Amino acid sequence: MKIYILIYDEYAHFEADLVGWLKGRSDEIVTVSLGQDEVQSAEGFIMKPHVKIDQVDVNDVDVMVVPGGNAPSILGNEKLQHLLQQLNTQNKLIGAICYGPLLLADAGILQDKEFTTSVTTDLELFDAFTREKFVNEGVVVDGNIVTAKGEDYVDFALTICKMASISNENALGYWANFFRSKKEMVKQG
Repeated sequence: MKIYILIYDEYAHFEADLVGWLKGRSDEIVTVSLGQDEVQSAEGFIMKPHVKIDQVDVNDVDVMVVPGGNAPSILGNEKLQHLLQQLNTQNKLIGAICYGPLLLADAGILQDKEFTTSVTTDLELFDAFTREKFVNEGVVVDGNIVTAKGEDYVDFALTICKMASISNENALGYWANFFRSKKEMVKQG
């Protein structure tokens, strides 16, 4: 299983990181940039992508993860739009979180799909979406598309891994409890 993760300047690393954490040992993470040799995440991590977008063979992609962050800065990128359209046409699993769904809308693949996002309905950026399809929930699945709000990154990763059969139910249950118990400790403390 090859899990591709889009990385771009000021992307939110933490939103995609758990997919890598939860994946099986035999699964492969492939980071893809829009052409840069290095990318700096919103958190300040300097990342060297495995491949550039021109090198992606759509047939090798099993899952595509699109994290949020400064997604508005890459709206209109035709190479990204084309890649996402090809993946969608082949019914590949595509997950986008926080502001990442903006990039799916920009590629035209959310028009008939229910979705969620951290982009609030009062922002001009929200005009990129079909308002009637917005669902105000943490994670929304519509066919091969998974969208999530940024604060729901744990459930986003669990949903991606479950849908892609990346990890077995026991392992996903363990990690769900592990991460949720940590949330409960923070609330109590």
